[in-house]
Amino acid sequence: MLIKFKSKQSGDFVMMSDVALPLLKLMGTGGKTEGAVSENALRSALSKLESGLQQLDSTQEETNDEDEEQEPAIALQTRAAPLLAMLRKAAAEDGYVMWQEDS
Repeated sequence: MLIKFKSKQSGDFVMMSDVALPLLKLMGTGGKTEGAVSENALRSALSKLESGLQQLDSTQEETNDEDEEQEPAIALQTRAAPLLAMLRKAAAEDGYVMWQEDS
């Protein structure tokens, strides 16, 4: 399933739900597949997401895979970049961010 993020302050983008839902949970939205944040809630959600990602980064253990041909996993912190950018831009311009399932 795909989750589509929208904001008038930046371009829309879609994210796989297995990536989007953990990010939404870190934002404090409960990980629902449809919702929105604006004004003070937007700044709070951004702060919670940044804090949660920092905690993940500091507690993540590096794994040593012996299989050199296997592609390295992309960290959730890296995958969060478009959402962080959207939240920051919307917060700076007193906007909003909304999301919903994309079919």
